[in-house]
Amino acid sequence: MAAGLQNRVVRIARPIDGLPGPDDFEIRVEPVPEPGEGQALVRTIYISIAPGVRPLMPYAGERPDVAQDSSAGRVDASADAVPNPSRIRVGEAMRAGMVPSDSKFAGGTVGRVIASRHPDFRVGDYAFGGRYWQDYEAIDGASAIRLDPAELPIEADLGLIGRSAFTGWVGYRRICNARPGETILVSAAAGSVGMLVVQLAKADGLHVVGIASGADKCAFVTRELGADACIDRMGEDVGAALDRLCPAGVDIYFDNVGGAVQRPIFDRLKPFGRLIVCGMAASYCGGGDTQLPTGIILGKRLRIEGFVVLDYDDDYPAFRSEIARLWREGRIHYRQLVYEGLESAPRALADCLSGRSSGGKILVQVAPDDSRAERS
Repeated sequence: MAAGLQNRVVRIARPIDGLPGPDDFEIRVEPVPEPGEGQALVRTIYISIAPGVRPLMPYAGERPDVAQDSSAGRVDASADAVPNPSRIRVGEAMRAGMVPSDSKFAGGTVGRVIASRHPDFRVGDYAFGGRYWQDYEAIDGASAIRLDPAELPIEADLGLIGRSAFTGWVGYRRICNARPGETILVSAAAGSVGMLVVQLAKADGLHVVGIASGADKCAFVTRELGADACIDRMGEDVGAALDRLCPAGVDIYFDNVGGAVQRPIFDRLKPFGRLIVCGMAASYCGGGDTQLPTGIILGKRLRIEGFVVLDYDDDYPAFRSEIARLWREGRIHYRQLVYEGLESAPRALADCLSGRSSGGKILVQVAPDDSRAERS
């Protein structure tokens, strides 16, 4: 079955200082895994790249203050009943998903089945559920989804209806308590989470302002996603731009980045405003931390709420149904940026973390996608 096949596996080579680079990884040629009972052997086609995996990777220096573990700051957290992603150690395979998890929705790759010992997966099927940066992976059938290319493109499970989009949906639908006429500000608005939040909020009748890095991304946020305005954080002062665009203040700040940009926005929240802490991308590689003033939180009766999408798996079918329907109706736009080849994955991650990409969901294509011809 695996005769003549080579399995390239990307592993963490060393603790990483700041932004990951190619030298922080190594590609090893290893045996193709044999699927066990209840597993399917999948040839990886696409890998998801997302900034949220960086805090799980080893740091060469002091780990930045980024929320990834509910046990932080307490002597005994043994009674916790919430899932926490585990760290990736030096020498381990690089992950594309929030593993370990037995959820069907926690994978980070899609590919094609080349051998199967699970009744729901046959050779030739397309599957979502891989977790690692490698050519071949034996995935557990119980924690995977068989894909139908005639329903949606197979890469949609990493982008349009993938984990990042689901995160945006959960944050907006379940946390924001948004009401028509309110003003919502979305940072990283051209990214894989922000794209969906902008469009859902606009469809609900909110005044939507994005923040993005660069004029091209800002144009995408306003012209294609439909935001009322977008602030270029690299070319203008965020506070001054908010005073011009939202003189009465902001009702909801959907924060995907944290960092220094957070404070001028926080100061401009209205009474009973909401700060939704979704991501801290500005801090993942060190630096960019900010401290929020508790006096203002009390005086304005602000609600600050963080959420982790791992807690909302029961909502995934509703999310998938809604977003797939809106996409088929032409009411949702979703941009993808595809890097070619497994060896390009470290560069793709660095571009994702630094904001150097052109926006949208970043994928790495590892093998040819035959499903495109099957759909046509």
